[in-house]
Amino acid sequence: MTVEQVDPITIVAGHERLTSIFGRWPSFHDAEVVDLHLWRGEVKPGEWDDSNVFPVLTAKLRILEATQSGATDAGHDVLATLRFHDVDDLKLEGFNHVNQIVELSLSIGPRGTFTDGSQLPPYIVVEFEKGFGITASFKCFRIEVLDAAHYPSESN
Repeated sequence: MTVEQVDPITIVAGHERLTSIFGRWPSFHDAEVVDLHLWRGEVKPGEWDDSNVFPVLTAKLRILEATQSGATDAGHDVLATLRFHDVDDLKLEGFNHVNQIVELSLSIGPRGTFTDGSQLPPYIVVEFEKGFGITASFKCFRIEVLDAAHYPSESN
C-alpha cells in the first residue's frame, strides 16, 4: 500500500487545542501513551443507517515539553486526548508501564474503488512508533483532539 505523508493540521479536527499550546503541531517525540480505550462501536442490524458507530480508539498521551521545538524545559508537559474514529486493522503490541513513542505518524492511504471504478475515500494510516513499550498501527477515517491541558506536576 502506497501512503502519503500529510500535515496533521489539514486532517485533525480540534488541532487548535494543541497548536495553541505549542505554536504548531507537536512532534510527539518521547511522548508517553498513558491511557488507551477501545470501543467496538454500535452497528445496528438491517439497512444501513448513518447512526451506526464503527470502532473508536481514544488515547491519552503525555507530550513532553522538553522535546518540543523552542522548549524552555519549564516542565510544562501536556496531556492530550486524541480520538480516532472508524478504526480498522489495529495492531497493538508491547503495552506496558512506560509506553514511550518515538513518533505519532499520520499518512493517507488508498482504499480501493467503488464498483463503478471511482475511488473510495482514503484511509488515514496511524502509527505509534515504538520507543519503549507500545507499538501500534491502524487505519481510521477521522481524528480529533478532544482535550489538551498542562499535565499535573508531580509536586501537586
